[in-house]
Amino acid sequence: MNIYHPIQELQASGIVTAGISLRGGGVSRAPYTSLNLGEHVNDDPNAVETNRNILFQETGLVNLRSCRQIHSASVVHIDKDAQPLAEHIPEADALITARHNVALGIFTADCIPIFVLDVETPAIGIVHAGWRGTFARIAVNAITQMNTRFGTHPKNCQIHLGPSIQKCCYTVSSELLTQFTEQFGSTVAYGTNLSLQTTNVNQLIETGVLPDSISVSEFCTACRTDLFYSHRAENGQTGRMLSYIRLNAKN
Repeated sequence: MNIYHPIQELQASGIVTAGISLRGGGVSRAPYTSLNLGEHVNDDPNAVETNRNILFQETGLVNLRSCRQIHSASVVHIDKDAQPLAEHIPEADALITARHNVALGIFTADCIPIFVLDVETPAIGIVHAGWRGTFARIAVNAITQMNTRFGTHPKNCQIHLGPSIQKCCYTVSSELLTQFTEQFGSTVAYGTNLSLQTTNVNQLIETGVLPDSISVSEFCTACRTDLFYSHRAENGQTGRMLSYIRLNAKN
């Protein structure tokens, strides 16, 4: 059984290892069946630890760094190998680094995991983009911080938007849809539904990322609960996938 989906669009560069876990192959029981990797969803902590060990053994991930996600526009620069103690894990929704062999990870169940690779520096970032973070331009903030820290230029970035809820299933209130169309234009609306993917892609292009350097997953998490967790499709009680990216060791 495959337990993760590699992000080939980025891995083709040879610079990074990147992927997103699938929901099968773990030990968690319903409603978290079965490879739940989120510690904050009231699953059995022992099951979550076992699931993480299963994924780490399968992928070879070590030195995974994460954050306490709060649907913000905050970006954290990771400049050390070791994960801090639990009480010191930063609150943020994006992580960036230029260190090799340090994996960055975020947890999702409908929100967009956005993978960022600066092929020239090289440097990487990963972004958790729900509607609040998208409205606050979290992906653009991550690239801006990469520019400040590493000299990253948007034109040198390859971006992938991973599996997430898409416009086919993301119905929102008329008030929220109006806020998005007023701020980002009519192309982000699909009837009464919102496309967070289009919103983020438009923002990234505006900041200087080349359109041909952006790829978007075909998978909608709400349509494919056989493969992915979906907070909306599963009425708010479900597990979380881990999206990760790591700069490979220097040759």
